[in-house]
Amino acid sequence: MASKIDTLGFSLPTVKEKARAVSSLRFDWIMVIVSVWWLGGLFIDGWAHSNIPQLETFFTPWHAVFYSGYLAVAFTLLVQILLNLRQSARSRGGSTPSLVTLARESLPGNRWLRAIPTGYELSVLGLAIFGVSGIGDLTWHLIFGIERSTEALLSPTHLGLALGIGLALSGPLRAAWRRSGGMPSWRQLGPAILSLTFTFSLLTFFTAYASPLITPWPIIDANNSPTRGITDILLITALTMSFVLLALRRWRLPFGTFAFMFGLNGALMVVFSPHSLLVSVPTALLGGLAADFVYRFLQPSLDQPASVRLFAFLVPVMFYALYFVDLAIVGPVIFQGGIIWSVPFWAGAPVIAGIAGFLLSFVMIPPAQVAEEKDKPVA
Repeated sequence: MASKIDTLGFSLPTVKEKARAVSSLRFDWIMVIVSVWWLGGLFIDGWAHSNIPQLETFFTPWHAVFYSGYLAVAFTLLVQILLNLRQSARSRGGSTPSLVTLARESLPGNRWLRAIPTGYELSVLGLAIFGVSGIGDLTWHLIFGIERSTEALLSPTHLGLALGIGLALSGPLRAAWRRSGGMPSWRQLGPAILSLTFTFSLLTFFTAYASPLITPWPIIDANNSPTRGITDILLITALTMSFVLLALRRWRLPFGTFAFMFGLNGALMVVFSPHSLLVSVPTALLGGLAADFVYRFLQPSLDQPASVRLFAFLVPVMFYALYFVDLAIVGPVIFQGGIIWSVPFWAGAPVIAGIAGFLLSFVMIPPAQVAEEKDKPVA
């Protein structure tokens, strides 16, 4: 029987078996903690791009936080890969080689790839993409200057950074997805839930120009306010429910998952528009809490498609119903104006958002196919 050695919570088979290092819950928690630094730096930098008009250089304190967070995540993953290689070498007997020798000997046959913890293979790719995009971003800024507002979200080098971050931060989610067993508790699923929330927040960051929480179109007096607002609601609903249904498909989620996911995201998005605080945070937090209660009541699961479809419909309906209630309360106080949309617009927006969620549930659970009978031969 192959020996297994525990290292920082890992149960690692020998390299001779050509088995991949298995990620542990402990390492997932470590990666989530250092990821907070990286994602926090991203949102701090987003605040700077949105609120400091005189920003004219790449070398800023906000970039320092952002890129040092990247180095922290890369260093953490690299250390674990080296520890896995060292323990594999020890399991074969003999003296422990130096790190330089260890790294050199892991290159033939790509042995170092098998030392990457399960679920973090794409994280390594993401870190490489981010590094290349970071160099490209510096070059871009030197040639074209510093982007402002929405420009910063659509810059090609920034989108490359986004791809790298997304692949890296979703490592704990992939690791948990491939791990069997475990209770549906915050201790067991916490890294997966946080990783899911971080990845979701990354995508809402780069689609902030379409966020109903940041740009409250129902109280903005503009000719295209209703069409812009409903379009934004549909886009963000599709994005949100994709993540919700993904998590629902894999796990029985603990209570508070959606309140945490929506609430944290709503708080982070305030960096783009601080005056929207009383719209974004209460709506997101209460909408997530309502989703938690409906989830507990319906207990949606793959073997009950009707409950999943009802859940996918009700979550957006409740979220945007609360959104309009919040706007009706804080609009006159914060924005000096209430909801200006006509009744069909503001009453229909939550319903069409619910329909979008309902339709997405068919992507998660397609209708059952009826087996076609083979043509019987004619006697």
